[in-house]
Amino acid sequence: MNKTKLRTTVFRISFIVLFAIFLTIFMSNKYGYYEYKKHEQVTLTQEQIARFEQDVKDGKNIDLENYLDNTTKNYQTKLSQAGLNVSNSLANIIKAGVDSFFKYIGKFVVEN
Repeated sequence: MNKTKLRTTVFRISFIVLFAIFLTIFMSNKYGYYEYKKHEQVTLTQEQIARFEQDVKDGKNIDLENYLDNTTKNYQTKLSQAGLNVSNSLANIIKAGVDSFFKYIGKFVVEN
């Protein structure tokens, strides 16, 4: 009886979460969130083109970096950086262990 009740509860929670995700995506699509973000990007690009053309008319020194916005955002926090460092350290330790293990086994294969 408890397994059936647990399965029903898990199913209901999963269904509610999936339905909420569906509603979020549906509403953002219906009200044009994606199109608005694309329009924002186009507007920024048109402003940059206008600024570039004005600088050309004024005879200013043209550098491409002045007209490109840095669109890459760094979402890494100190905690995620620490996790990455620990992960990389463990990966290096395991890689060194596996390499030495196969080198050790390789000696037996070569000698025999």
